[in-house]
Amino acid sequence: MNATPDPFENDLRALQRRTLPPEWRAEMLHAAAQPPRVARTPRWLLAGWSLAWAAILVMYFTTPAEPSSPQAGAMSHTTPPLLWRQRAAALEALLAAN
Repeated sequence: MNATPDPFENDLRALQRRTLPPEWRAEMLHAAAQPPRVARTPRWLLAGWSLAWAAILVMYFTTPAEPSSPQAGAMSHTTPPLLWRQRAAALEALLAAN
C-alpha cells in the first residue's frame, strides 16, 4: 500500500453518500419481478422457412421416380447411339441437299 495517501483519495473519502430515492428502489424491484422477454425468431424468417420446406415437399412428391426395372435401364443405354445415327442421317441429308 501507499504510505502517503493521495489527496484525491482523501477527497473521495470525505464525500457523503446519498441515499437512493425510494421510488427508484420500487421501480427496480418491479422490473426485476417481471418475467424476462424471450427472444423470438422473426415472422418473416419463419414464413421463408415454411415456404422453402413446402416447396421441397411439393417437388419431392410430384417428381416422378426413376425406373427401377432392369429392362428400362437397358433400353436407356441403347437410345443415345440411335439418336446419334438419326442426327448423322439428318446432317447427311442436309449436306446432300446443298
